[in-house]
This record gives sequence, C-alpha cells and structure tokens, in this order.
Amino acid sequence: MTNNAQLFARLQDSRSLPSLPQVLLQVIALEEQEDFDIKELVKVIAQDPAISAKALRLVNSAYFNLEGKFTSIERAVLYLGADAVKNIAVTASVHHVFNGIKQNGSFSMDRFWWDSFSCAIYSKRIAQQIKYTNVEEAYISGLLLNLGKLVLYTNFPREYKDILSQLANQTDCCDLERQQIGLTHCEAGAWLIKHWKLNSFMADAVLYHHEPVARVKNGFPLVKIASLAHTLSKSTSPDSSLLAFGQELLGLTSEQMQSITSGAQEEIEKIAASLDLPIQTSTDKEDVQEETKTEALDKHSLRLVSKVQESSLLTSFLESLLRSKDQESILKATEQALNILLEIDTIVFFLQDSPAQTLFGCTSSQNRYQELVQDLVLSDTADSSLLARAISEQKIINPHARSATSELGLADLQLLDLMGQKGMAYIPMVAGEISIGVIVLGIKEAKLLDNTRILRLIANQTAMSIHLLDIKEKQAKKIHDERLAATALAAAKIAHEINNPLAIIKNYFKIFELKFTQSATLKEDLKILDDEINRISTIVQQLYHFTPSDKQEWKEIDLNDLLTDVTKILARSILYTSKTQIHFSPGTNLPLIKAPADDIKQIVINLIKNSAEALQEGGNIYVETHQKETPHSILTDNRAARFQDRIVITVRDDGPGIAEEIADSLFDPFVSTKTSTTATGNAGLGLSIVQNIVTQLHGTISCESSRENGTSFTIELPIHFS
Repeated sequence: MTNNAQLFARLQDSRSLPSLPQVLLQVIALEEQEDFDIKELVKVIAQDPAISAKALRLVNSAYFNLEGKFTSIERAVLYLGADAVKNIAVTASVHHVFNGIKQNGSFSMDRFWWDSFSCAIYSKRIAQQIKYTNVEEAYISGLLLNLGKLVLYTNFPREYKDILSQLANQTDCCDLERQQIGLTHCEAGAWLIKHWKLNSFMADAVLYHHEPVARVKNGFPLVKIASLAHTLSKSTSPDSSLLAFGQELLGLTSEQMQSITSGAQEEIEKIAASLDLPIQTSTDKEDVQEETKTEALDKHSLRLVSKVQESSLLTSFLESLLRSKDQESILKATEQALNILLEIDTIVFFLQDSPAQTLFGCTSSQNRYQELVQDLVLSDTADSSLLARAISEQKIINPHARSATSELGLADLQLLDLMGQKGMAYIPMVAGEISIGVIVLGIKEAKLLDNTRILRLIANQTAMSIHLLDIKEKQAKKIHDERLAATALAAAKIAHEINNPLAIIKNYFKIFELKFTQSATLKEDLKILDDEINRISTIVQQLYHFTPSDKQEWKEIDLNDLLTDVTKILARSILYTSKTQIHFSPGTNLPLIKAPADDIKQIVINLIKNSAEALQEGGNIYVETHQKETPHSILTDNRAARFQDRIVITVRDDGPGIAEEIADSLFDPFVSTKTSTTATGNAGLGLSIVQNIVTQLHGTISCESSRENGTSFTIELPIHFS
C-alpha cells in the first residue's frame, strides 16, 4: 500500500479542485458591478474552499516571491486585488464546467455543499451557545469538515467512485477510504488546512470529527464543536442519544440543544435557496447511495457555461489592459493573467527596438526575474536565435523541443538555463501586422499545445496595448516638441523686444554716470540700478538659449577633462560662499564623444545650479561619468553594440527632493523646481533647455527624486551617432 508521505506528495501536486458554481456565479455578478465593496467579495469567496485555496496558493506562489506567508483570505484578496480574485473565480468556473463533464456525476457537488453548510451552521450555533470566543472560526471549521472528500475525489476519482458505490453496505466512509486509498477524508482535509497554514486547531477539528465521543471529549473546544456539528448534520431530530452526546461532550442542557437545533434546518435551507441548491429531504439522505448514476450537466453548470461564454475568461484581463497607463502596468497585467489563468509563473518579455534592430529583456517590477533580464539585449535578425525567429516569422516556437538540434543559438541556450524549466516557449506579440516582441514562458509542451489559442490571444492583446501606448507617447512627445518650438519662437521674439529698450536704458545710465561723477551717492545708486538691469538681461539671455544653437562646432571631446574644468569653475564661483561641496568621479577609459562642448557645459551647469539652489542649508553635489556597455553575455550583433554603447553623466545631490506636484511636468517650460522664482530670478526654463539640448544630441535624460535620497539626473549620450 502506498504510504502516507507518497499520498500527501500526490496531493501537494494537485492544481485544481472543483468549485461550487453557485458561489462562482455570485462572484461574477459582483464583477459586473462597476462599484462594489471588496469585503463583499471576501465574504462570497470565503464560502468556497476551492477558490480560497487557489487565492492563497497564488499569493504564496513563487511568482510573487514574498518573504512571509499569507494565511488570511481577506489579506490575500486585498493584496491580489479584485481583478486577480475575479480572474481566479472565472478560471475556477471553467475548471468546474469541464471537470463536471468528465466526472460523469459520480460525486454529487450539491450533496457535498449541503453537508458542508449544515456542519457550518450547526458549528456556529453550538459556538454561540457555549459562548466560544471565535464564532467565525467555528463556522469556517464546520464548512471545511468535508473538504477532504473533495480532495480525495479530485485526486483519486476511480478509487472514490468505488467508495461511493460501496457506501450502501458500509456506513463508515472512513474505513472504505483507508482501504481503497490509504487516507481518510479527515486526514486529507486536515493536511490541506495545515498546508494553507491556517489555524492548527481548525485542522484538528477536521481531523478528529469522526472520532468517538470518548476520545473527543478530552480535546479542546473547537474539536468538540466540530464533532457535535457533524453528528447533528446527519440527524433529522434531536433524540435522546443526541441530547446525551451534547451533554457528555460540551455539558449542554436539553434546552441548549433545543436552541441549537430549532430553526437550524430553516437556516440551512435559506442558504441553500440563496445559492439555488436543491433541498435535501430525509428521503434524499437515505438514498444518497443512489447518486452514483451518471448525470448530465446540471442547470447550474449550464448557466455557468452560458455565463462564461457571455463574458469570456479574459474579460478582466482585457479590462486591466485598458486601464494600463504605462508599460509597467501592461506587463504586470499580462504576467498576472498568465499566472492566474494558466498557472505559469516563469515569464519574461523581449520587446523590439526597431531602430536599433535589437530585442531587449524586461518584466514588471514584481517579477522575480526583473534584475536578471533588464540588461539583456540581442539582435533581432532571424538567424541569430530562435527567439528572434519567433518574432520574425510571427509564430510560436518551442526551443526545448529543438534543444537536440543545432538550431538553438547561444541566447536560446542561456534562456533555457535561466528559466530552469523542463519546457519553454516563445510566444510572439503582434499588433495587427506589427511585431512588438516575444513572451518567453516556462511551460511544458503538453500545456503549450492545449493552450495555444489563449496564449496567442493574451500575447496579441498585450502587443496591441504596448503599440497603442507607444503611439500615445509619440503623440505626446510631438505635442511637447511643438510646444517647445512655439515657446522658443515666442521667447526669441520677447528677448529681442526687451533687449532694445534695455540697451537704451543701459546707455543712459552711462551718460548719467559721466555727468554726475561728483556725487558719490548718486553714483552708488546708479551702480545698483545697473546691476539689476544686468540681472534682467541675464534672464532674457535664457530665452535666447531656449534652443541650442545649430552653429556650434561638433568636435571630439574628452568628457572627463571638460567636466573637471566645469566643476572647478563652479566650485570657485556659485559654490564658493556656500556650505555645499561638489565631488566629481570620472569614469575610467571613457572614449571620446562627438558633441558641441558648449552644449555639454550648459547641460551640466544648469543641473549643478539647480542642485546648489536646492541645498540652501548646504550639502553635497556628486557628478559622475561612466560608460554603459551592452552585456556581451547575450549580445550577438556588433551593429547593435555600436548603437547601445553610451556615456552616462549623473548629477545628484542629497537635498530635499523635488515636489511631487511638479514631478510629471518637470521638463516643461516655465515649470521651476524652486519654491520661489521671484527670489532667484529663475524663469523655470533651465530643465526645458537641458532636455532640448540632450534630445538634439540624440540622448536621453531622466530624473529620480525623493525626500530621503535627494535628486538625481541621469543623461545618456550615444558614443556613435550621425
């Protein structure tokens, strides 16, 4: 006979338990509401151990890679979010429908749930009578008493069918279960509850609910409550033996037993009616052995099939994509859909960079592979790898099936090793006819073949979302560039108009100074006015420099030498009288970069001045350079390497950070990072000028800021560009 350890190992691998379709219909009904209380969702799924099990298994899976374990359904639902839980419910619905077809009605789900709710109601009533502290715990324990039957039937369907057929000749199902399988439903249910890491006494309540009273009476209250509830659920009326059982087990009086049983059937029937469960009469109970005949799909399953066809398994996934505002949320929604719908937790993406002719790795921030793949880049030419061929030919490829051939490139072999799976698949992401990238999945070949259609659908919907996001971002950039161009034109006109009267005023000051040289007081006053005019002129000059000059000479420069000079000059000028220190860390072996030196100076000076003004009480400014190279461990194309190699300039400070309200519009013209533009004479143009220059140099600029870590600007400039 198979030992218990082997049997529990088999249960450990179990992936799907049948679920109550009526409960699932309630979850789907909640899904259709635009606004609902998530506590209602918790309340509904708490009625169904199968959905609860799936939610707990998901939140504790390797996909989320959490350090601690979730044991509360409510916390799991709050962490996963309504969309994820609703997807679980819909997935369970599909499993139920198709499992129901295969199981031929051998196991009566209606009967199972009637017994479960009967035990739950009696447990609650007993707990209330004895003033047990946690009535809800007693209710859940009662609900789970028969869960082991579901576990055994799901994992040992043939053996359990034999057990059901023999129940007519033997009343103790536990003996039959041990003979046929090697485990009782009590042991299986208790194991599952311990596996969920729920309350240990709850598991004991399930484990011992078939034990004789002589043994149970020496246990803790929850075990006694479960034992009595189980006995009451099998009885039609409280006879003298039941009264004696309640008295011996929990010291209950006949009046208390009457209170427990009075109205219990009505309450059970009310729950059954709310879930559209058939009412079990006493005759039904006596004839339960007749329920092993083959049955067609019941009306609940038919309703469920219709409902699933109506709203589709992917409705929540598609809604999540529609709500996605950035690439991070799109990838997260896709990962979650694959994890929930198909139980795939090994997922990475390679998106196409068409201008660079490369594919680059990425995931959502919650994916455990994020750090491993974020620097992976390879050529998108079809002969470089099967990964690239998948996107070139727009077809699903199973690299594992070709691992014995010479078709696999080095990148394919490395990904096979990285994924650590017995199977892997490349799913191309295509938006219309436009290739967006590839989803790399750790998936066995059998599951891949069974789910090809849904994988294509998920991949292509993801591709369309990324494509639309790209269009949106390009349109936003176009609008931004047009706004900058219009602002630059207006700024130049304003500067021109202001400079004329300023020049006249400055000339008259010189005339006044020559005429009234004898008056020291007047001369001092004129000097003050002249200084203020000069300050206005400086601000106006910023308008002229709103766009970089196209007349500057592009020549090869040593960035480290240039920045060494700039930081020294600034340390002796704007930082000379302050408590702020500037630190320059030059990168080693930097190649020369071709660019206008004045533009590079203007970028760095603007950023350092920003940092200096943020550090009013003093602090540190750090300027650093280094070369960013594409990892050659996976890069296979020299052309891609030439484009990808960049020089990075970082300017960071340990100041108070940038206000959240301006973070999204940081590089827009006339938006200042300073608290007061009047006091500093700042026009809010510095960062707009910087971004515009960086763009003209074919580079990128980004900013990270927080109150704890200060502000850091990162500029990346390509070493080779036309």
